[in-house]
Amino acid sequence: MACPILRSILVGVVAFILGGHAEAKTVRYELTIRNEPVNLSGKKTVGFALTVNSGIPAPTLEFTEGDDAEILVKNEVPNEEASIHWHGILLPPDQDGVPYVNTPPIFSGQSHLFKFKIRQHGTYWYHSHTMLQEQKGVYGGIIIHPKKETIKVDREAVVVLSDWSDENADSILRNLRKDGDYYLYKKDSVRSYFGAFAQSGQSLKNQIYNEWIRMGGMDLSDVGYDAFLINGKRDSQLVDAKPGERVRLRIINAGSSSYFYVAMGVPMRVISADGVDQKPIEANEILIGMAETYDVLFTVPEAKSYELRATCQDVTGFASTWIGRGEKVPAPTKSKPDLYATMDHGSMHGGHNMAGMSHGSSHGGGHDMAGMDHSAHAGHKMPEPIEKVETLTVDQLKAQSPTTLEPLKNPETAKQAKVHELKLVLNGDMERYIWHINGKVVSQDRLIMIESGEVVRFTFENQSMMHHPMHLHGHFFRVLNGAGDLSPLKHTVDVPPHGTRTIEFYADEPGQWMLHCHNLYHMDSGMARVIRYKDFKLDDAMTMHEKHDPHTHDHLYTYGALEAATNHARAQFKVMKTWDEVEFHVESAQVEGKNFEFNKKWETEGELHYHRWFSNWLNVFGGVQVYDEKAYGALGVGYILPLLIESSVAINHEGKFRFDLEKRFQWTKTLFTDADFSWRPGWEGERDSEFEVTLMYASRWDWAGGLMFTEKSAGVGLQYQF
Repeated sequence: MACPILRSILVGVVAFILGGHAEAKTVRYELTIRNEPVNLSGKKTVGFALTVNSGIPAPTLEFTEGDDAEILVKNEVPNEEASIHWHGILLPPDQDGVPYVNTPPIFSGQSHLFKFKIRQHGTYWYHSHTMLQEQKGVYGGIIIHPKKETIKVDREAVVVLSDWSDENADSILRNLRKDGDYYLYKKDSVRSYFGAFAQSGQSLKNQIYNEWIRMGGMDLSDVGYDAFLINGKRDSQLVDAKPGERVRLRIINAGSSSYFYVAMGVPMRVISADGVDQKPIEANEILIGMAETYDVLFTVPEAKSYELRATCQDVTGFASTWIGRGEKVPAPTKSKPDLYATMDHGSMHGGHNMAGMSHGSSHGGGHDMAGMDHSAHAGHKMPEPIEKVETLTVDQLKAQSPTTLEPLKNPETAKQAKVHELKLVLNGDMERYIWHINGKVVSQDRLIMIESGEVVRFTFENQSMMHHPMHLHGHFFRVLNGAGDLSPLKHTVDVPPHGTRTIEFYADEPGQWMLHCHNLYHMDSGMARVIRYKDFKLDDAMTMHEKHDPHTHDHLYTYGALEAATNHARAQFKVMKTWDEVEFHVESAQVEGKNFEFNKKWETEGELHYHRWFSNWLNVFGGVQVYDEKAYGALGVGYILPLLIESSVAINHEGKFRFDLEKRFQWTKTLFTDADFSWRPGWEGERDSEFEVTLMYASRWDWAGGLMFTEKSAGVGLQYQF
C-alpha cells in the first residue's frame, strides 16, 4: 500500500510544481495545398484555383494561448512552389512563412513542418505569401482562445471575407500593368464629362480639376471581381442563434484587394481589433481593410434572421450571411460612391490625417502579448459608457490599458531611449500600375535596418488616391491615433488617401520581417520592404534562398495596340519593367485621295524608343525614328502635363525637333476621343504637321470602333488593345 500512496503523493507534488506548464499541449494540423477546379462565382468553373484540404477558404485553426503549434503544410500543386504565412502571430522569424525572406519555399511535392509556441490570443488568419496564390484561394482563419475566458458568449462564428475573380490572378496583374484602369468597364465605373455634367455642374468642375492635378478621379479598388464571399459563399446561413443569445463574430478580411464595409442594420459592439481586445465601441458599420480582423458581439433581439453584409468599398458588390432564424432583417444597402469627388485632400474619406499629433507621451507597446490584459472589463470597477460611431476605423480605437513602450514610460529613461524615426512615402503611378515607397520599388530598395532595443517609429505618408493597408510581420505596433497612452496595438493599419499614419514599436523580435501593403497587387508591384535587425544573421540555407527572392526581381510586362481604318493604320507594342520601357510604334496614313478610298497614296513612319521613367510624369527616351523613308537617331523628353496631356519633345541627329501632344477625352461611358498632334518644323515630307482625332465607341477595354479623322481625310475603323 505504501508504494501506491507514495506514488500518488509524488504525482501531486510534481503537478503542483509544474503548475500551468502541465496544461500546455501540442496542437497539430495538416494542410494540403492542391490545384482543384472550383466554381465560387456561380458563373463558371475555373481550373487555376488552389484549395487547402480541398476547400476555399482553408480550415479554421484553433488553439489555446500557451499551446505548442505544429502545422505540416504539404504542397501538392504541380510545378509550383507554395507557402503559408501566419498573419499576426508572434513567432520566431524562421517560422513566419515568407519564402526567400525568412522561411524556405515549399517546393512542389514537398512539405514543411511549422513549430511555434502560441504567445497570444485573439482572431488571426493565414495565407500564402507566394506570388498571387492568396487570390487563388490559399487563406483561412486562426482562432486562439485565452487561458481564461473573460467574455461569456453563447456562440462563436468565424466570418472570412474575400474577393473572387473567375480570371486567373496572374492575368489580372498583367492587365493592370497594361492599364491601371483596365477594369473600369467591368465595374461600370468609367468617369466622363457628360456623366459629370448630368450629375451636377460641380461634378463637372471636379472632373476637370482632377485632371488638372493629373489624377484620374476616385479609385477605391483596382480589380473587377466576379463575386464577394463570406466563408466561401455569396449568401449563407452563419448560425441559428436564438433570441437573447450572445454571439461573438470573428471577422477577418482575407480579400486580396478589397476593403469592406461590414454592417448589420443594428449597432455592432466591437471588442477586439487585429486580435487585441479594445475598449468596447458601438458602430453602425466597420470599414475593414485587407488583413485586418475585428471581433463583434451581437445579441439576437428576437426570433428573426439578421443579415451581416460585407460590401466592397467601391460598392460593386457584396456578400451576405445570416444570424438566427425567421423573418429576414436585411442590412442597409450602401450608396454608390461619388465618382467625381475631388481627390486632392482625401475629402471623400473623412480626413484621417494624423500628421500633427504629439509623440511626447503617447508611446506604447511591446510585442509579447503574455503580459497584456485582454479583458473587456479589465481595470474598471464601474462600466464605462459605450462610445457610438457611425463608421468605425482605427481612428476611434482605444486600448483597454496603457500601451506605452517600456523605454518611454519613465521620463528619465525616455530621454535616454534610442528612437529610430523614418518617413515612408506611399505613392504610385496608376496609369502604369507601379506602387512604391519613397519613390522606389522593393527591387530597388529592399532593406530597412533597425537595432534591437530601439524604439522604431514609422510615419506613413500616403500621396496616392488609394487606401494602403500596411502590415508589419512579427510585431504589434501602436497606432498613434490621438488616444495617447491608450493608442491601440495592431499589426495592420489603414493609411487613407492623402492621409498620414504614425506607428511605433519596440524592437525586441530579432529577425528579418516583411513590411508591405496588403493590397496583393500593390505589394507585387513594388510597395514592400524587408525589415532586418542588425544583429540578426540568416542561416546558411536561407542565405542561399535569399539570393533568389522574387521581391528583388523587376519583372517584364507587355502592352500592344492595333488600329485599322480606311484612312489610317497603326501598330504599337511595349515591353515594360518598373522604370524601363521599350516601345515600337509604326503608323501609316492616307495623304492623297478622297475620303474612304483605300487605294491612294499613303505615307508610313515609325519609331523604336527606349524610355526611362523618373516619376509618374517624367521620362527621357532615345532611339530611332523613321520618316519619309529616312531613319534618324533621336533623343527626347516626355512629360505628362496638367489635364493629363501627354507631351514629348525630341531632337534628331540632324538637329531637327519634333513636338507631340496626346490626350483622351471621355465624353460618356462608351464614347471617347483620342486626339494626337505632331509638329516637325523644317522636316522634309508630306506631313510636317499632322493630327489624328477619333470618335470611338467602346463597351469594354480591349475593343473600340468608330470614326477617324486626320488632317487629310476621314475614315472608319477599329482599335484593339492587348
